[in-house]
Amino acid sequence: MRKNRIVLGLAGAGLVLATAIGTAGSAAATTASPDQASSVCNYTNSEPFLSRGDTGTAVKQLQCELNYSLNPSLFTPLVVDGIFGQATSDAVYNFQGCVGIAQDRLVGSQTWSKLDYWTVNPSYAC
Repeated sequence: MRKNRIVLGLAGAGLVLATAIGTAGSAAATTASPDQASSVCNYTNSEPFLSRGDTGTAVKQLQCELNYSLNPSLFTPLVVDGIFGQATSDAVYNFQGCVGIAQDRLVGSQTWSKLDYWTVNPSYAC
């Protein structure tokens, strides 16, 4: 009798553990952190507000993430030069339209969040 309780207890613990692992795996697949996106592009994990005319490593990160998020057969990949010019502005506009957020060509927390997700997922936003 005692042996059956131990076996049932272990089986129950295994089920709980398997369920927790399955849930954790699916949660990780639906969200991405800035650190995950940074590990793909490796410029910075800083996500400041960006707009046309900005320059620097955060713009390089933006350009790299846009290249991972937009299908290169539909959109010309950006040169990762750290300059937020017309091509980067157009890519931001297209990306924002693909993911259903305001197409304002400005990169704030909502755009970064969507980029973080699409950068680390194996498909394109559009």
